[in-house]
Parts: sequence; structure tokens; C-alpha cells
Amino acid sequence: MERIVVVGAGHMGSVIVRGLLDGMPQVEVVIVEPSAERRASLDGRAEVAAAYEPRPDDLLVLAIPPQAFDSFADGLPRGACAQTTVVSIMAGVRLDTLSSALGTGTVLRAMPNLASRVGQSMTVLCPGDAVPAAGVDRAKGALSVIGKVLVVRDQSLLDPATAVAGSGPALVAYLAQSFTDFAHASGFTAEDALLLTSQVLRGTADVLTEPGTTPQTLYRQASTPNGTTAEGIATLREHRVRESVGAALEATMERARELAG
Repeated sequence: MERIVVVGAGHMGSVIVRGLLDGMPQVEVVIVEPSAERRASLDGRAEVAAAYEPRPDDLLVLAIPPQAFDSFADGLPRGACAQTTVVSIMAGVRLDTLSSALGTGTVLRAMPNLASRVGQSMTVLCPGDAVPAAGVDRAKGALSVIGKVLVVRDQSLLDPATAVAGSGPALVAYLAQSFTDFAHASGFTAEDALLLTSQVLRGTADVLTEPGTTPQTLYRQASTPNGTTAEGIATLREHRVRESVGAALEATMERARELAG
């Protein structure tokens, strides 16, 4: 039986484990968590361990803080990961660092986001040069339980991916607050204001997936000359909202590069 081991029972690790248990029942799922208190609160359907005991052909998902990686790697027997496919969701830990510390070239980096908790993550996956196609497919399949997966071959794309996919939900939520504030101030209850905003975002996202639709075609299509939407778009242009969002994404990307060293 295929075995997937998730190291780290924090928020993202727990979400991945839950997704695997629900979406891949044919797979043996193990979660490794050193904290006894946290182990006691984990999903009882998964095997739980305090330390990682490697097996050949494991798919190993590292969902630990970057600062915990050196300790984890140092605690492994020499050559323990030689036949292991390793997927790291640690921010800033480069492929060559993973490969050198774990003694395997079969390493991949993944950048999921907080929408993973509702199965709607946009995960960007970058394999190392030595990862065979089967290894990429295996990692992609495992991460698909929490949402969409986009495979890229250029590791430098993970920095803009951090901005757009990683931090994107929080940036969109910040903008969505303006919608809910306006609706609430206009007389809607706080609950109804949030319903209005969330459904507008959900519906817009679905429309954008239609063939041939882009953000530009959508807002132009909705903007009747001299109409209400056109007035709103003109005001956004006047206040340079598009440029402000671009600057926020640029700042997020640069911070990702700084943290990666």
C-alpha cells in the first residue's frame, strides 16, 4: 500500500492529512508530530507517530516551520531518504538545501494557501531537476486533495507565487472588507453584508473560469457606457487601485525573497 507521511500537525499539515484521509482512502496516511498534546488532538483515522521512521518509497510531506528543518534532517539516519519523494511546504527553503540535507534529489517545493481548508487551495508545485515524471504526478495527486495544483519548473516562480497564491487570499479578503463595510453601512446586517460579498467573489471566480473570459473582458462586458459599473471602474482608475494592488504584490514577493535569503 502506498504510504504518505506528513511531518507537522500544524494548520497546513492537519488540513493535508484530512484531505488525504477523505480523498485517498486507499493510501496509508501517517502524521508525525513530536508534541504529545497535539498528537492527542489529531484525526484518529491516521496513524500517529512522535518521530519519522523512514520506509523506501515514502511520499514525505514536510509541513514544519523552516526553523525546525535542520533539527529534523539531523535526526534522520544517514541515507534514510535516498528512496523517498520529499515535498516541502516550508517557505524559503530552496531545493538544493532540501536535497543536500536529506540526501536525495527527489525533492519538490509546494506553495499552498489558506483556501486549502475548504478544498480550494491554489498550490504551486516545483520539482527539482532529478524528480521523475512519476514523482511529480504522485506529489501532484497528493496535493490535489486540497485544491488545484499548478506545476512549474522554474524555482524562481515560487516568489511571485507566494505573492499571488500564498498571500493572495489575505489580500483579496482585505479588499473584500471594503465591500462588507459599504453594505453594512448602507443598512444590511453584518451577516447579510458578508453573504453579499462572499457570493460576489465566488460567482466572479466561477465566471472567470469560463473559456475565453479574462478579468479585462469581464469588467468591460459589465460596464455599459455611462452606467453604474463604468462609473465605479472610472473611480478605481482615478484612485490608481490597480497600481496599488500591483505594488502590494511586488512588496510581498520581495519579502518572500528576503526570507529565503
